[in-house]
Amino acid sequence: MATVNSITANQTKRMLDSNAFSLIIDLRDYYEYSQGHLPNAINIPTNQIVDRISQIKSYTNGNVLLYCQHGIQSISVGKVLIVNGFRRVYSLNGGLDYYNYPLYY
Repeated sequence: MATVNSITANQTKRMLDSNAFSLIIDLRDYYEYSQGHLPNAINIPTNQIVDRISQIKSYTNGNVLLYCQHGIQSISVGKVLIVNGFRRVYSLNGGLDYYNYPLYY
C-alpha cells in the first residue's frame, strides 16, 4: 500500500520549480491561506477534505502535495487520500513553519 512521502522544504521547492505536482492543497483555513500560500495551491481546509474528495478524485494518479502550518495535519489527510485511492501523496515536513521561500498572495 502507498504511504505519505514526507519531503523537506528544499525538496518541495525543487519539485515545485520543476512542476512535479499535479495538485497542491493548502489544508489551513481560508484566512491563513490568504496570508500566503505555495504557488498554484488550492485551499481545502482539513475539516472539509472528506466532503470535497470528489472534487480532486481526478488526481489519484498524480503527485499530490499536502501542507499545513506545522506538518501534522498533512500526514493525517495524506492517509485519508491514500485510503481513497491516491497513490503518490507528499507532505511538506514541518509545514510552512519550515518553508523559507517566498509565498504567493
